[in-house]
Amino acid sequence: MVQLHPWCQQKPIVDYCKNNGIVVQAYCPLTQGVYLNEPILAELAAKHNKDHAQILIRWSLQMGYSPLPKSEKPTRVLSNSQVYDFELTDEDMAALNALDLGAQGATSWNPVDVA
Repeated sequence: MVQLHPWCQQKPIVDYCKNNGIVVQAYCPLTQGVYLNEPILAELAAKHNKDHAQILIRWSLQMGYSPLPKSEKPTRVLSNSQVYDFELTDEDMAALNALDLGAQGATSWNPVDVA
C-alpha cells in the first residue's frame, strides 16, 4: 500500500510497482479530508455531477490504482462505490496530475520516507 492522491503521487514507487507487475493499492485516496475543499475538486465535481470524494476515487481508478477509501458512514461508503458511471477527461486528469507536491503532499505517515 502506498499513500496516493493527486497531491502525493509517489511516482518512483508507482513506476517500480507497475514495471514489476505489482498491484498498487492507494491508501488515503481521499486525503483524510485535507484537500477535499480544493477548488479543482469543486470544479470537477460540478462538471461531472459527483462529489469531491468520487472525483478522487475515480482519479485513482483511472491511474490504475486500487483505491482504499475509508468511511464509517454508510451513506459515504455507498457514495464511494458510485464511481463507474463516469470518466474524467484527459484534461481533468492533467489538471489533477499537475497538483503533485511530492512528499510534502502526504497527509499521514508515509512509509516510503523511512530510511
